[in-house]
Order: sequence, then C-alpha cells, then structure tokens
Amino acid sequence: MSRAAPVSLTHLGWGLALPVLFLVTVGLLAIHVTDRSPAGAVGETGGAADWTRRVVEAVGPLALKQGLYFLAGVALLLATLIPSYQRIGRYAYPAYAVTLVLLALLVLDQYVDLPLIPVRNDARRWVSLGPLSLQPSEFMKVVLVLTLARYLRFRSSYRRWYGLLPPFLLTLVPMALILKQPDLGTTLMLLPVLFAMLFVAGAQLRHLATIVLLGLATLPLFYIFGMKPYQRDRVLAVFRQDTADARWHMGPGYQLYQSKIALGSGGVSGEGYGHGVFVQYELLPEEHNDFVFAIIGNQWGLIGALLVILAYGVIVVVGIEVATVTNDPFGRLLAVGIVAMIAVQALLNICVTIGLAPITGMPLPFVSAGGSSLWANFIGLGLLINVAQRRPLLIANPPFEHGADA
Repeated sequence: MSRAAPVSLTHLGWGLALPVLFLVTVGLLAIHVTDRSPAGAVGETGGAADWTRRVVEAVGPLALKQGLYFLAGVALLLATLIPSYQRIGRYAYPAYAVTLVLLALLVLDQYVDLPLIPVRNDARRWVSLGPLSLQPSEFMKVVLVLTLARYLRFRSSYRRWYGLLPPFLLTLVPMALILKQPDLGTTLMLLPVLFAMLFVAGAQLRHLATIVLLGLATLPLFYIFGMKPYQRDRVLAVFRQDTADARWHMGPGYQLYQSKIALGSGGVSGEGYGHGVFVQYELLPEEHNDFVFAIIGNQWGLIGALLVILAYGVIVVVGIEVATVTNDPFGRLLAVGIVAMIAVQALLNICVTIGLAPITGMPLPFVSAGGSSLWANFIGLGLLINVAQRRPLLIANPPFEHGADA
C-alpha cells in the first residue's frame, strides 16, 4: 500500500516539458517545410470554408494535422496526471490484453479479410476508425512498460533462470505479432526496454549476458527465415554504402544514400529554412516521418541535429533522476521503462538516418509525423511526470531487496 503526495507544478518532472516542446516544435517546422500536399483542394470557396482553405494552405495539411495531434497528445498527458500512477498501474494487465487482441486481429487480417483494417504498403499496422487511424503497436510500447513494471515491482524470482520466463513471454508474444504486420522497428526496440527494466530491478548480469549472446547467435537464422526480402536488402544497404554501383544506390540503397546526402548538404549551420533541393523536391522518401532527422540536419545543419540530440539527452537525464528519487519499486521501474522506450526509439532512428543501422520504420519520438506514435509518447511522458510528482510513502519491504542469488 502507498499514499501519494498531490501533484505539484514545481516538481522535477516538469523539467521534461521544455525539451519535449522543443522537439515537437522542430518536428512541426520540419513537417511543414516538406509538405507538398495540394492544400488548395481542401474545402470550398466562400466564408468559413475559404478561411479554412487559406489556413491549411499557409500551414500545410500535414503540419496542421500534426499540430492537432499535438494538442490531443497534451490532453492525453494531462489526463494521465489526474489519477496516481499506482492507480493507473492497476489497469496494466487489462490494457495489455486489449492491445494484444488488437495486434492479433491485425495478423488475422492477413488470412481473413476484416473490416477497419487497411493495407498500406503491404503492411497491416492500423485500425481505421473513420478519419482516424490508430497503430496498436505504438501503444503496446507504453502498455508493455506499464505491464512489466507492474509484474516486476515486488518480485525477486527473476534473479533466477525460471523467473525470467514470465517477463520474456510478456515481451516476446507482442514482438512476434508486431513482426508479422510487418513492423521490424517496433519489434527491435522492445527487447532493450525489457533488459533495461530487468537490470534496474536486479536481474543478474550473467543471466542477461547469456541471453544476449544466445540472441546474437540466432541472428543469422532470423536474417534468413524471419526477414522478408526487402528487409534483407535494408540490412545489406548498411554494409554496401560505399559501393560504386549506381544501380544499388538507385535501388535498395536509395533511401539511405539520399539521407546521407541531405545531412551532408546541411553542413554546420544548414542550407536555411525552406531552402535546398531536398525541401523543394521529393528526393527523400518518408522525409516527414522515418527520415525527418535528415531534414533537420539539412535545414539547420550539425547545430540543429546536435540540439535535437541534446534534447533527448535532457529527457534521459531527468528521467533517470526521476527514477532515482522515487522510493517506490513500481514508480522506479515505470520511469526507467519510459526513459528506455524514448531513448531506444531516438537512438535507432538517428542511427538509421546516418547509416549505422538498417532501415526499420522507427519514427523519431515527438518529431516524426503521425498521431499514434506522438500520443503513445505523450502518455509515456505523462506517466513519467506522474511518478515525479508523487512521492509515495510505502508500507512494504524496501525496494529491490533480494535474497540469495541463484
């Protein structure tokens, strides 16, 4: 049992607001500058419709939509702050079950044509609700963190081999379903989050290291049997960046090749907002989404790219501080999981953009276009602030005390 202090607007968690607001602003500007949608086709002329058309034309349909997503994300964040995080944690298992069912339905649609599940680029990742499309895999990220924190909070069994099975099953089942959509990026980022939470909870390093080595040993099998041909091409693209074969750079290696050109063209201070061929012509696919970091480097140069990385660094440092100051095992695990979730996404996206990792389709947190990713990250941010705002007085064993090791 625990009692939580009321929310305080001056508490540590609100130090997260400034870097997140900076990232959202950079994202909106980057989306706006790459938006070439035919805004003039929106609405009809005359009266309010004409005013709406001019607003959309000035802002850009994609940037305007992302701005509305941002406002909805802020509302979700504030809603997450109303109940204590301990109370929210009570619904972790039901939320996990519901999200898992949605992921299973997306896989089932490959065999039985189900309503409300559109197919985009040969992928089934979305549930369509009228004008709104939700991506369950994005919400599974934060739901899984909540579920793992709930499960691990007072247990010590995961310090033994058999005790690692439940948290790994909780993670591997959604990973398998997400991989079938297919969504390699989300699949890859769930395991590092699990390892971070197990490490902080007190799992033995030799157990985790053994699992990592076994996982690395199975990578060749996963490459051959678990990946689709286009995914294998993306892996090869990382190792063939310096090839002189122009056909490769215009084929499987095109996106990565263009991304590096965009970054290099930005230099130290950038080509200037709205200037340069990369924002005048659609030379880089997914420039407003998976490769938005390349546009940031192109428009604002190395300085802009480093500021974005610095913003993520601030989020990580403040998040770790939140985990350090709370004496509640659930709150500490929740904070670590959310920080790992955001950090792994950012690191993977940036590594893809600069050619250190294969293209996975991972959005840049708080920056890339898309509602589901933004909302999931805002919910996670709300949970992190919630932990920082409430200092529980525990009537329980001290956190993370364990008996004899296995």
